[in-house]
Amino acid sequence: MASNIDDLSGKQMQRRDFLTGLAALGAAGAVVGSTGEALAAGELMHSSTAPSAAPTTKPVGQRGKVQNIRDEFKEYKDPKTGALVRKLTGDGSHNVHPYFTSWATLGDDASRVILISDRCGTYQWYMLDVASGKLVQLSAGENVHTNMSCVTRDGRVFYFDGPTLHEVNADTQEDRELYHVPEGFQPGLPTCSEDGRYVVFMYRLKFPQSTASGVIYSTLHEEYYQHPQSVVMRVDTAAATAKAVWGEPQMISHTLIHPTLPNIVLFCHEGGSQVVSQRMWVVDIDAKVARKAVPLYPQGPNECVVHEYWTRQGEVAFQYSMDRNDTREEYNAFIRSDGSWIRQNLFPGKRPGHIQSNSDNTIVIGDCGYLSADDTDGANYLALMTHVNGYVQVKRLAWHGTSWHTQESHPHPRFAADDRWVIYNSDVEKAHNVYMVDTHSV
Repeated sequence: MASNIDDLSGKQMQRRDFLTGLAALGAAGAVVGSTGEALAAGELMHSSTAPSAAPTTKPVGQRGKVQNIRDEFKEYKDPKTGALVRKLTGDGSHNVHPYFTSWATLGDDASRVILISDRCGTYQWYMLDVASGKLVQLSAGENVHTNMSCVTRDGRVFYFDGPTLHEVNADTQEDRELYHVPEGFQPGLPTCSEDGRYVVFMYRLKFPQSTASGVIYSTLHEEYYQHPQSVVMRVDTAAATAKAVWGEPQMISHTLIHPTLPNIVLFCHEGGSQVVSQRMWVVDIDAKVARKAVPLYPQGPNECVVHEYWTRQGEVAFQYSMDRNDTREEYNAFIRSDGSWIRQNLFPGKRPGHIQSNSDNTIVIGDCGYLSADDTDGANYLALMTHVNGYVQVKRLAWHGTSWHTQESHPHPRFAADDRWVIYNSDVEKAHNVYMVDTHSV
């Protein structure tokens, strides 16, 4: 699976030689420094710490309950880009689709959307049939959180209710418990293989923090320096059995299982670029002797890596920034799980906060759309991106106008399986709501 570190270092040097030449040819793509806006809209948006939860003293609703929310729908033409946008929720409650590393739709199109809503008093998972407007409640937990789920296209939703991992069938609402996190530990974001056979996540020790200020990520560095013991787990959903994959006294997050090779798990060291020197790691569960976590894309001293995910082809896509004196260059990049390099593409301005690929990885969607180095409005737009001759070509898709203040307000755009519709979040109307936009309309 993995080549040795010397081989990786050699490939890294070849890549950096290429980047030096590319930077010389494309000075217009350089970005000056990092700003507060860049931090708010990109650098730390991968964190899965402390997702929001509604108070547990309120009613939890009833699994299988159906309501029609067709009157909440709003369809309009984006006045800035001309795109066709559908707002799917809007009764004043908070509504959020799954994290960008998971499917948000079922089947081969965008006709059924998975979302979490606090409309019953607490956050619960729902399935929305877009054609009819029927919203079906899938969970009835007491401690269900935003982002703490993953979805298969065939209609299974894996979610945490407190320390307990559940599987619910979106069509039948049949729910079963798969796993319990040990007492004293808290679970992190789950992801699943393409067929739903395996779910991976991490759990880590709970520690109190002293630096919480009400601002997102305010405790991130303190959590990193606490070095909480973290364990990466893989659950076999067919057998309801669990296997420990990796563990260490590091703040681990973004555990991502390969879509078709369930022995390969990608995870990251969390804490922000100011303190994390090597973000991405890969572990092969099938290793017979002395299983090791191998650094994926060994980072240089002036590099920052964020927002990794698996493409459907089994490549790792991610973003990274490289500082050269007072200049910051930012890239979309792709690499194989064995560390062999594929390609990188230089942005014309700042990178988005989060990206996700379409089915054949020819188009990438991002939640920012900076058109140049001096563009100051890009954080308000979803953008479609293609890669041409080592550069990212950016086309604005829709204006989202979100605040970026919470995880729930991050757009986290995700293609549906048909590559036509993109699902995203925004709090532009104060409450968090779920939208979809037609990529064929621009």
